[in-house]
Amino acid sequence: MSFLRVDGRRIDGRNIPKHTWNADLIDFDGPLLSLFKSEEGDDVLYSWLDCTASRNRWCMVPVVRADLRGYLDGLLSLRELFERADWLTVFDMGASARRSAFVKTTFQQLPEEYQPSENSYLTFDIATPAARQLAVDVTDDYFIGLDRELYIDDLSLVPKLYQQLYSFHYGLEHLGREAVRGTLARVMAKWTGGFSAVNIFSGLKSVIPSIHRPWVAELRFNSPGHIRLNMLPRMAAQIERAAVRICDDDVFNDLELFYRRVYRYFSENNLGGFEDERRQVDIFLTDGVVQQLVSFVDQFFSVMLWEQYREEFNAIEANALQQIRVLLAYYRRLRKLRPYMVSGQVTLGRSRLASSS
Repeated sequence: MSFLRVDGRRIDGRNIPKHTWNADLIDFDGPLLSLFKSEEGDDVLYSWLDCTASRNRWCMVPVVRADLRGYLDGLLSLRELFERADWLTVFDMGASARRSAFVKTTFQQLPEEYQPSENSYLTFDIATPAARQLAVDVTDDYFIGLDRELYIDDLSLVPKLYQQLYSFHYGLEHLGREAVRGTLARVMAKWTGGFSAVNIFSGLKSVIPSIHRPWVAELRFNSPGHIRLNMLPRMAAQIERAAVRICDDDVFNDLELFYRRVYRYFSENNLGGFEDERRQVDIFLTDGVVQQLVSFVDQFFSVMLWEQYREEFNAIEANALQQIRVLLAYYRRLRKLRPYMVSGQVTLGRSRLASSS
């Protein structure tokens, strides 16, 4: 048995962007429809088409934010997503998961047997738990208020810090999703210094689908001004809570003392891994060191009032050294946001400045 012929243009697989698996949306003895994300941040669906005794045939379907939301909400069918795509890429995959025989085509050129049916909606009974969760998490508008004297580098730094904080909180909130938990475990395990700290946030960003990414709905600066983002309310609330907490002088002083204490412990025990370091010190972690590092992790969760995430965070396949490193990488970014908050240059809130639009 062989696959059906697909008309189109053959392309070199090396020219296909790298895609990061995000979630399986339909599964029946194996994934039938999965959500991936490209290096450029675009969503791509992998839809199963056909199989032989040794190979499977799949179709890549690029999908925009609004259409992905429509599909998850049951308003658009899979067929409509196929039809709306400017292009489709059909490819084969063997047992080794190696992809081959790429053909760039269109919906009209697909054999009828490969076209989804008119009634190919994502219903509750066929949706995976991950798909149902993606559908439930709905975005809303949120404001980053801007005021007083700001420079162009400030307008670059603040959104970057906010994106990194959002990615981290998204990871904490979605540790139950395999792609999120696996990504965090992988980047934590590969820590080698400052570059790996950046990878933590970019890695988590890679498993945030477009429907959950902070989307800029409006950007205005006339002192006062604002950035209006469409994003997940829970993530916004978590960032706001952490930012407000660190603006409290007593809490900030406690965190700074804690940070210096951990840094001193790292130096005394020859442990590498702070952001300004460029080498990894391989070391056998004794029981005493592990116990102290676990205590540091517990203290940080306690000070940040994150106890609800502690159990799932501990379930990540990462040791206590890797855990405290990622927490302190988060803290360094939150700390950079603090001067803007304290000075009133930046404020956070759902309805802030809504009336001044």
